[in-house]
Amino acid sequence: MERLNSSMWAIVPCKKLDFAKRRLAPVLSVGERRRLVVAMLSDVLDVLMKISALSGVAVISSDPDIADLARSFGVRRYLKDNDAGVSSALTIASGLLSKDGAQGILAVPGDLPLLAQSDVMRALEAISASPAVALAPDRHKHGTNLLAMNPLGAIQYLFGGLSFQAHIAAARTGGIEPIDIQTESLGLDIDTAEDLLMFARERSPTRTFRYLTESGIRDRLLLQSMHVPIQAGAGRG
Repeated sequence: MERLNSSMWAIVPCKKLDFAKRRLAPVLSVGERRRLVVAMLSDVLDVLMKISALSGVAVISSDPDIADLARSFGVRRYLKDNDAGVSSALTIASGLLSKDGAQGILAVPGDLPLLAQSDVMRALEAISASPAVALAPDRHKHGTNLLAMNPLGAIQYLFGGLSFQAHIAAARTGGIEPIDIQTESLGLDIDTAEDLLMFARERSPTRTFRYLTESGIRDRLLLQSMHVPIQAGAGRG
């Protein structure tokens, strides 16, 4: 394997705020879901922007409010409506970054409020030699909560459904043994009421936890959970 000083970029795909997190509708209003998404994305971008090993960070979204948030963090923003397909949006963004000299990519969703710098560095170190693929599953081991590859195009983006196993199979088909990265912080993406309750129960120094606390949502969720069990939902894919 050839060791490279790659130009590594992080890409964060984001749906339009009005369409985001609809599985949280039983416990959050539309406005609450919008503000939650902004808080979670802010936590993710804050972590990524502190990592000097990344050449840059890009957000993919057609939402004007997400565009404003991206500008406030100083990240690149690509105009793309990815509500119809995260994989398509990531493929387009990767192609554009490749033209700018990007050699490797790290794709993460914007709903990982507990994402840590150590998670990202572990993934970048795992793909420091090319070709390489590293990925992290959600807590159900169904979806993919982080996908890193070197070089770009080492495998296709296969988000949706049981994407974790699909990405592993794609890497092995291409002759690459993927590196499985599993941490609690990477495993907890906020898609369902159960996910949200799990996050709300444990204090964290995040914008997301602060929003849930200051808005009264955390107290409401904890009170509701004492009387009506929140049902588990399916993984994201």
